Amino acid sequence: MKIEKWNGHDIRFVEHNGAWWAVAADVTNALNLKQTTRALEKIKDGVTTSKVIDRLGREQEANIINEKAIYRLSFKSKKKEAEAFQDWIFDVIKKLRQSAGLEGFEVFKMLDKEQQRAMMKKLDSSLVKASKVDYIKANTIANKVVSNLYGYTRMIKKAEMQPDMLVKRQSILDETVNLMAMNSIFNLGISVSDKIYEKYKLNDIVFANPPC
Repeated sequence: MKIEKWNGHDIRFVEHNGAWWAVAADVTNALNLKQTTRALEKIKDGVTTSKVIDRLGREQEANIINEKAIYRLSFKSKKKEAEAFQDWIFDVIKKLRQSAGLEGFEVFKMLDKEQQRAMMKKLDSSLVKASKVDYIKANTIANKVVSNLYGYTRMIKKAEMQPDMLVKRQSILDETVNLMAMNSIFNLGISVSDKIYEKYKLNDIVFANPPC
């Protein structure tokens, strides 16, 4: 067992079947999710039990989660600490990972695709007549904001982004889709791109083309 510290919290990692799994309660506590059992309800894969050592040195049975489940749990969290945790987990998993199995970035990309599909599905259910243009608009807004935040003078595509950029992109895409949904449902008549760009103080230098 190895212990890594994040934001004052001890996160215990257990080697299980040649990979590193985290103690679920440590992750949920760090993310301020009060009920571990409830947090794990919708995570069907990557959860098992193992003997772990508690703070008093006692051996106990505990739920542990694999790296895919760790990412899934943090991505679903709406807590303000979740984004910082996502940044941190990349470095820790990379450090703890053994040679076998998928690289951490590859695992993340699998989950990133799931999040992308979920956001586009949300647009489908929220907009009166969702179209390909709406999908492009949401993704372009997110790409432009992330590109700007990381100092690029042009919009870079999702496929070109590094893990930390993709983590940030997910939260921005979520905000964009939610605002597009509210704009449609309540007929607010606002410019979603203007509101998102205003929040992140987007620099005009990013835009080779007019904003969405």
